[in-house]
Amino acid sequence: MSSESLTRDRNFVVFWGTQTLSVLGDSFSVIAFPLLMLEATGSLVQMGLLTSVMAVGSLSMGLVGGAVVDRFDRRRLLIACDVARLLLFAAVPVCWALEPQVWLLFVVAGVASVFGQLFQITYITAVPTIVGRERVAEANSKLQATASLASIGGPALAGLIASTVGVTAAIAIDAATFGVSALGLLAVRLSRVAPAASVDRPGLGRDLRTGFVTGARFLWRHPVLRVLTISLTITTFVTYGLTDVIIYQVRHGLGESEDVVGYVMAAGGAGTCLAAVLSARLRRTFGFGACWISAMTLCGLAGVALALNRDAVVMGAAVFVFWFGLMLAAVCSMSLRQLVTPDALLGRVTAAFWTIHYSLAPLGAAVLTAAADRFGASGPLLAVAVIYLAVVGAAVFTPIRERNPEDRPVS
Repeated sequence: MSSESLTRDRNFVVFWGTQTLSVLGDSFSVIAFPLLMLEATGSLVQMGLLTSVMAVGSLSMGLVGGAVVDRFDRRRLLIACDVARLLLFAAVPVCWALEPQVWLLFVVAGVASVFGQLFQITYITAVPTIVGRERVAEANSKLQATASLASIGGPALAGLIASTVGVTAAIAIDAATFGVSALGLLAVRLSRVAPAASVDRPGLGRDLRTGFVTGARFLWRHPVLRVLTISLTITTFVTYGLTDVIIYQVRHGLGESEDVVGYVMAAGGAGTCLAAVLSARLRRTFGFGACWISAMTLCGLAGVALALNRDAVVMGAAVFVFWFGLMLAAVCSMSLRQLVTPDALLGRVTAAFWTIHYSLAPLGAAVLTAAADRFGASGPLLAVAVIYLAVVGAAVFTPIRERNPEDRPVS
């Protein structure tokens, strides 16, 4: 194991920078595309439909992307995804300069979300081949920290650019970030994953049909990944719409202004960043089980505070704690999957996990927000807290509690 800091590893630093640029570009899209749709149509329904198209694109790639990642050169895939998004996003300001076409937004957003999801799957599988498995947790900590900063600052910067020079300019800058990222990736070296396409492997067509099943089977056979996948699917069901409910509670339940809403949600971003920075150190010091269970416990306790208090400052503190716990649990889980999964399977396992993990999230968001609208936010927020604490209570009786569950063999 190298004692050299990852910040002195040129290969990792370049990859780190390109990943941060990609996240920045994605975060621009979160604001710029809905704003352009609203500017073009004035329709909230059209904005919602655009978001749905993006979600469908991501989910569809989740079903087959793992097989693609495990079959082809990962660096080339990352570059191809960035170049594809560069061309797609660049088409929007060019078209808008001639004549606005709403249909183009649906096409670009849908196809770009496919490439965005493929990039995410590939990036997860690339980390161990860049830094080595023994340094995965440290690398993930650094990557997630800057990604969190980019995802916080990106929407704010996109909104500022859109308000000063126009929404299409924000999308043009979005496109440029992917171009710079692709150029940076040309200088990144990845260890070769073997066998990428050996003679005993089935054809790509069969891989695409069975890749999700192969990844899901590995998750099920590993005693820790099995419990993690089930637990996180349950908690994601009640978390996906949580931001909307918190905003609703601060704005209508507490009667605070939009500025206060922004401060409360910014606290969540700060918690995410801090957890990403500390996650590797906490994992080394306390082990996986203590970190993951403590993180989820923090989420549950923060949920109780969100449900029962009537003070915006306390709400902000609770949001900070909740997102701190959520990010700490996420980094620990991701690092564990990277450690225990063979390189040749990592793409399919990653894709299967994300697809399962988020499969119920849209339904959960609809249920949570509908319940908050009908009964007020306090009850649904308390239900979220109870579910998190119930998951923790069940987890302490499973292999999740172990310090180094990566040492467990696949059954």
